[in-house]
Amino acid sequence: MANKRIQYLDLAKGLSIILVVLYHICIHQHDRPYAVKLLPVFLMPLYFFLSGLFFKEYESFGGFLLRKVNKVLIPFAFFYLTTSFVLPNILNLFGFTVAATQSLGISGLWAFITDEKFANNPIWFLWALFLINIYFYVILVLTKHLTSNPTYEAVTLTVVSFAIGFLGVVYFSNHYNLPGFADTAMSALPFFAMGYLSNKYTDIFTSNRWDKYLPVIIVLCFALTFYVGGHSGWMSNRFQLHPILVYVCGITGTMGSIFTAKLLKDLPFITYWGRYSLIILCTHGLLLQVFMPLSRKVDLPKPIMAFIVLGVVMFSYQLIIPLMKKYLPHVTGQKDVIDVSKNVNSK
Repeated sequence: MANKRIQYLDLAKGLSIILVVLYHICIHQHDRPYAVKLLPVFLMPLYFFLSGLFFKEYESFGGFLLRKVNKVLIPFAFFYLTTSFVLPNILNLFGFTVAATQSLGISGLWAFITDEKFANNPIWFLWALFLINIYFYVILVLTKHLTSNPTYEAVTLTVVSFAIGFLGVVYFSNHYNLPGFADTAMSALPFFAMGYLSNKYTDIFTSNRWDKYLPVIIVLCFALTFYVGGHSGWMSNRFQLHPILVYVCGITGTMGSIFTAKLLKDLPFITYWGRYSLIILCTHGLLLQVFMPLSRKVDLPKPIMAFIVLGVVMFSYQLIIPLMKKYLPHVTGQKDVIDVSKNVNSK
């Protein structure tokens, strides 16, 4: 599976990024219905899980690190500098009100470490994902040094990942905050590990005899997720759920989302948005800054206005994605800034 693109996984990401945008629209409206309020309990876990699905060690830590710099760290750095440092300072210079004052001045360069608050909040995910990749690489290498038995390896990875995850959810969520989203990365690590293990040791994402039960499985997954779910602040690493339920709801919601996409297989536009969900993640906040003030001038109920804005924002990406692919491929993960093969082969 790791050697070819699976269309329905792009669909899963597409459906999820739509819900992420809808969630942020509702935040702008100061009106989050109960179902919308529960979305984070599985949306971020889903993305960490999907990232773990395609995890590779590559030829060495150096090669691995360079690839993560290209695909994750450089996009984060670009969008952080442009949308959470340069833009707020320019707006402030011309007298516009800037909500994220942490981004102002030279100290704004380090706001994501010191305050964990900045203008373009959604990009926190990329930094946390970079940390998780490092965490998991170290754990996996150490595990393989301890055992070559696949069963022991799977058990060890599961136990260690969940131990670190519970430490993040239980201790660092309630007693102490680690800077730079290091604690959030700990809390989300089990979902990444489950993605890796699911790909390596199961065939649930390929066609199999259980597919005929997908509708029932999907209903059960989402019923459990929304019945016992509660507020989950992955960015802040704050949860209003029992730690066990954080992972139960995260996993059931993730499985429900993936199996829904597996059942649907492909949907026009949505699969496309999923394939380039990194671009949408990093830029939709800017579009909302433009469209939400305009939406308040229209006298329509908030739910109707939310879906109108959602449609306008998402279909804007039919133009934005091709433009960014053409003119900004190196900072959106489409092309490498660092020539990995050249750097690895020279060592």
